[in-house]
Amino acid sequence: MRYMKMNDARPGMCLAYNMYDADGHTLICSGSILSALYIKRLSEYGFDGVYINDELSEDIKIEPIISPELRTEGLQNVRSSNVDGCKDVAKKIVDQILNNGMLALDLTDLRCFDGYTYAHSVNVAVIACIIGFGLKMSEESLEQLVMAGLLHDMGKLVIPPEILNKPAKLTNEEYEVMKRHSKLSYEIIKERWDISAQVKAAVLYHHENVDGSGYPVGIQGDNMTIFTKILHVADVYDALVSKRPYKNPYSPYEACEFMMGAGGIMFDPKVVESLLLYVPFYPKGTQVRLSDGREGIIVENAGNRNLRPLLRLLDGNMIDMLEQENYNLTILHGSNEIVMDPCVEEAERRKMLTPFKKYRVMIIDDMLINLQSFRGFLQNAYELSLLTSVGQALLHLKRQTEPDLIILDMDMPEMNGLDAFAKIKGIIGDTTPVLFVINDYDKSVVSRCRKAGASGYIVRPYKPAFVKSEIKRILSV
Repeated sequence: MRYMKMNDARPGMCLAYNMYDADGHTLICSGSILSALYIKRLSEYGFDGVYINDELSEDIKIEPIISPELRTEGLQNVRSSNVDGCKDVAKKIVDQILNNGMLALDLTDLRCFDGYTYAHSVNVAVIACIIGFGLKMSEESLEQLVMAGLLHDMGKLVIPPEILNKPAKLTNEEYEVMKRHSKLSYEIIKERWDISAQVKAAVLYHHENVDGSGYPVGIQGDNMTIFTKILHVADVYDALVSKRPYKNPYSPYEACEFMMGAGGIMFDPKVVESLLLYVPFYPKGTQVRLSDGREGIIVENAGNRNLRPLLRLLDGNMIDMLEQENYNLTILHGSNEIVMDPCVEEAERRKMLTPFKKYRVMIIDDMLINLQSFRGFLQNAYELSLLTSVGQALLHLKRQTEPDLIILDMDMPEMNGLDAFAKIKGIIGDTTPVLFVINDYDKSVVSRCRKAGASGYIVRPYKPAFVKSEIKRILSV
C-alpha cells in the first residue's frame, strides 16, 4: 500500500485503508474502487490523501499502531466529554501498543476537518504513550499519560465554533480566547478525586514551554512534570503534521526538524529524542522526490534507514540510499507537496502571537440582568468591571486603575446619568470615554449626552453586534 495525495488520486485505484468521517464512522471501506464521485466527495470533506493498493506497492505493509475500532471509541468518548469512558480507552490503548510491539508512526490518521479536535486528542494520547515507553515509564504511568492526552483539549468543546473552526489564521484577540482551552479542560477534571494530580497538571500546562514562554502562567522546565513535557511534545507534533482548513500539514521530516530545533526552548530535549525513536522522517508508502528529479516510494525506513531509506522508483527499480553510489542523492520533499516559505510562515505565526491588549471596560447599571447580558458577549474580549451603583463606581475609580471605557446607564435610581458622568469626570478627568445607555431615542436626551462630552450612546434593546462595533470604534480612536 502507498499514500496518494488527493490531487493524484484517479478513478479505478483500489482503496487500501478505510476512510472515516468526523464521528469515526466508515465512509468508504478498504478494497473499494475509487470513482470520480468518491474522489470529489473526499476532497470536499477535506481529506489530504488516501492509501491505495497497486502493483508498485503491494509488498509495502503498514500496520496501524492502534485498531481503527479503538481509535473510534476514543474519538467518541472525547466528543461526548465522557471522562470515565476515556479512562477505559486509555487502558486499552496502552494494552494494544504494548502487545503490538511499538509500531512506528508510519500510518497517517485519515480524518476529515470537522473531526480534528477529537482525532487530535486520540493521536496525542497515542504519541504520548510511545514517548513514555521510550522513556521507560511503567504501564500504570503510561495509562495516566494516555488519559491526559485524551482529556487535554476537552475545553475546546466550549470555545465558540467560529473561532475553533475558523478557516484562517486567528487574530490575536481570537487567539486569547483559544488560549483559555487548557484552563477550561482543567476545570472539567479538577474536582475528580480519581484523576491524579500529574494528569491534571499536564492538562492545565500542556502549552507551557521549558524556557517559560508558554501559557497559561509561564512556568519553566524545572517546575514542569514529565507528564506535562511529554504532552506538550505530542500535542505540537500532531498539530504540525495535521492538515487544517487554514494550513497544509508539515511533512514528518519538517516536523521533526522543528521539534529538534526547539529542544531546550519549547521542549525538553530528552522527550523529543524519545519521540524521534518511533517517528520515521519518511513514512513507508509515501512518495518523495529525489535531488536528481526522480520520484520514488519509501519501502523501508527502520533503524539507520530513517534518514537514508530504501526506495522503489516509479519505474520499478530500487534505490538503496545507504549504498555508497547513492550518497550524492538527497530527498528534497514529498511528491506533490506544497513547500511553504518559512519566512512567511514565521511572520504569520508572530502576528498571531503578538501580545493582545485586553481593554478594561467598566459597566454601571442597576439591573443585574443587563450586566449579565453585557458579560455574556463581552467577557472574552474585554476585562470587565460590573457595578450596580454610581457609588460603587466612584469608590472603584478612586482605588483602582482607571478603565479604558465606561458604559453608563442614563437612568440610575440614585442619580441620573449626566450627574453621574460629572462626578466621574471629577475623579478621572476627560481621559476615559463614556458610552451612554438610553431607553429610547429622544433627541433632547441625545443632545444632552453629546453636550456633556459622551463618546456615544446605545439604545435599548441593543444588539450585541452594534455594542461591539461602538466599543471598537471608541477604543480605536
